[in-house]
Amino acid sequence: MTSTPSFTAVILRLLIIQGVSLAIRITRLEVPASLAVGEGGWLVCEWADEGDHVYSLKWYFGIYEFYRWTPLETPSVRIFPVPYFDVDPQQSHRGRVLIHNLTEAAGGNYRCEVSGEAPVFKTSSDSALLIVVDLPDEQPRIIEDGVGPYRLQQLITVNCTSHGARPAPNLTFYINDESVDPTWDSRELVFVNETSGLETAVKSLQFLLRLTMVQLDGLQVKCVASIPEMYWLSSETTLSVELPHNYSHLFGSQGSVSYSSSQKTATHTPLLSTLVFLASRLLW
Repeated sequence: MTSTPSFTAVILRLLIIQGVSLAIRITRLEVPASLAVGEGGWLVCEWADEGDHVYSLKWYFGIYEFYRWTPLETPSVRIFPVPYFDVDPQQSHRGRVLIHNLTEAAGGNYRCEVSGEAPVFKTSSDSALLIVVDLPDEQPRIIEDGVGPYRLQQLITVNCTSHGARPAPNLTFYINDESVDPTWDSRELVFVNETSGLETAVKSLQFLLRLTMVQLDGLQVKCVASIPEMYWLSSETTLSVELPHNYSHLFGSQGSVSYSSSQKTATHTPLLSTLVFLASRLLW
């Protein structure tokens, strides 16, 4: 004797079929790739109904739920406080959530979860990583490992340091706004403060002083601290140079020349440029 499926079994079978054909699918998830401490940004989660309707949308930071939108409830938006950032209740709605006042601990995985209506409650989720950067509080510091005025062919060392960041920025040297020879600067070193966890980057530049480096508007050394797409700050120093007596007249001095940015209005005449070129070839 063949048993007839019960009414409950038929309903369950229909629900399973419906769960396959009617679904919620996340179509767009946007989380800022990186933000600085104290900043904020938008989290965006969009979906396609595909025959189903949204019962709830939830945002999670790690295991912590911090935002829920339930369109059939009043109020439809609920916010659950977390210690890492604030949620703006006025501007956040549906899948768009504005967070701000990020702490360094706010870096991590952000997940959106969208569930369909009863009785299936089919769910779709997606996540993305947010990196929180603690930017340096001040511009990089340049320190000369010596005292000018410097002489031609003298070995000059300049150190650059950027304090209190996470991660430490990249340090790049320039001489007279030109990129330096890669063999002139050292490998960047990073030191971690065990108490704060912040990092300090240190890099050194070492080169032989040549006449071709000396310009009327100064022998300028610049250090740039940068974090891609987030931070760029520089410091510069102007070195004093002692030229040989027989070349000092080319620059209108009496042997010791201290260059500064106030001299940038000076220009070369064709004769002066020729003499400087000939002198540089003799001393190279």
